[in-house]
Amino acid sequence: MDSYFDIKALPNPEIIQSAVVAHLMQQLHKLLPAFDGRIGLAFPAYGQQRTLGGIIRVLGECKDVERLYQQLQGMADVSDYALLTPIEPTPVNITQYARYTRAHAKGNSRLQRLKRRHQAACTWTDELATAIASKYSQPLHLPHVSLNSVSSGQAFILFVRRQVVQEQKRGAFNSYGLSLGNVAVPAF
Repeated sequence: MDSYFDIKALPNPEIIQSAVVAHLMQQLHKLLPAFDGRIGLAFPAYGQQRTLGGIIRVLGECKDVERLYQQLQGMADVSDYALLTPIEPTPVNITQYARYTRAHAKGNSRLQRLKRRHQAACTWTDELATAIASKYSQPLHLPHVSLNSVSSGQAFILFVRRQVVQEQKRGAFNSYGLSLGNVAVPAF
């Protein structure tokens, strides 16, 4: 990860910043699969007002970052809502790294599937019902964006968990630019 640029949400009196970031993430999600997991995203203002913040940092190798930069510059959906900063080399004196991963909210449907499985195996008890309900009924309090699935068109919430780590792990990123496994990006 030798290069990066920032996508900064422009202030808009008609749209809240988190909606602009969600729109930008939707546009990135359309482009990132073509990079086969070589582009990672970071959120320097993560947690600000319990959101991802107004900056999306795009990190990767120079040729990939330049290609994505060119694609984003040509999209009116991006230029109307954001400012792309010039491509810069990643700082060399990084001491911290961050792992941004997708977190899944466990809903009622998961609880119902577990109940059916246990009932079929005759292992369902009132104590188990209470334990499972308490485990899966706790809401996620993580920054998130609302997106629409490119394949199905369904709306969903993408929860993002950040974990600060001391060493960089190399690997691949998903189609949202989030870590697969233990991959970390420079935190600066």
